[in-house]
Amino acid sequence: MAEASTESSLDWCRARYLVPGHPLTLTLPYADPADRDALLALRALIGEIAAVPGDVSEPDVARRKLGWWMDALDDHLPHPVIQAYLESGAAERAPTRMLGGLVAAVRATIDAPRFDTEAELDRHARALAAPAAQAEAALVAPDGVDTTVVEELERMAAAAYRIRLARDLVLDARHGRWSVPLELRAEFQLTRAQVAEGDAPHRVRALLAHLAGQGVQAIEAGRQALPTAAAWRHRHAVLTAELDRRLGLLLVRKPSRALEQRLSASGPRAAFGLWRQARRLRRAAR
Repeated sequence: MAEASTESSLDWCRARYLVPGHPLTLTLPYADPADRDALLALRALIGEIAAVPGDVSEPDVARRKLGWWMDALDDHLPHPVIQAYLESGAAERAPTRMLGGLVAAVRATIDAPRFDTEAELDRHARALAAPAAQAEAALVAPDGVDTTVVEELERMAAAAYRIRLARDLVLDARHGRWSVPLELRAEFQLTRAQVAEGDAPHRVRALLAHLAGQGVQAIEAGRQALPTAAAWRHRHAVLTAELDRRLGLLLVRKPSRALEQRLSASGPRAAFGLWRQARRLRRAAR
C-alpha cells in the first residue's frame, strides 16, 4: 500500500515538473539513480513554495498560503508533493527545518523588496537560494558536506537566481515588479516605466547584459572552486547552474531577444552542452 502511494505522489511530481522545457528534464538523468526520486520530490517542493508570490496576487493570501505550506510539512498533510517528499526519503536526508529559511525569504518577496545597492540584491539572492542549495547538498551527501563546498553551491545557486531575474526583468516591469537596485537605475538611467514601455532599449540591453554577466562570472568561479570529487558528487546542482550559465551567456550575447520573449536554455544544444559538462566532471573526478 505504501509503495502504491509513493508511486502516485512521484507520478504527480513527474507530470508537473518533468515536462518539455523544464530544467529537471535535462539535469535529473545525470543524478545518481538512488537520488533521483528524492531530488525530484525536493525540487518539486521547493518549486511549489517559491512559486507562491507569482501565483497569488493578494499579499495576505500569499502569506497565508506560505503558512499553509509550513503547517502542511509539519503535519504531513496529504498533498502529493509532501507525500513524495516524505515517502521518497527526501525528508530524512533534507529535513523540513532546512526549508524554513526558504519560506522566510520567499515571504520577503511578497512585498516587492527594493534595493539601494547591488550588494543588497546579491544578499537577497543568496537568502533565497541558500536553503535549497543546502537541502540538496544534504540529500546528495547525507554523510556530511564540507562547509566550503556548500558555500560554493550557494554562490552558484544565487548567481543563477540573478540570471533568471535578468531574463524576467522586462516581464516583471510590465507587471509592476521592479527589483533593480537604485545604484544600477542611476548608472543605466532607467525607470521601471521605461523598461515596461520599451523606451531606451539600448540601456535596457546594457542592464540585462550586466546583471547576467555578473551571474555568469559567479557560477564559473564557484564551479572552479569546487574540488573535483565534490563537483561530481553534487553534479545535479552543478549542471542545474550550468543551464542558468548558458542562459546568462545568451543574455550577454543577445540581450535584445529578452525584450521580445522569455528566454530559456533548453533544447538539443543545451542537452548536448550538459552531456559534455557531465563528462568533464566525471573524468576530472576519476
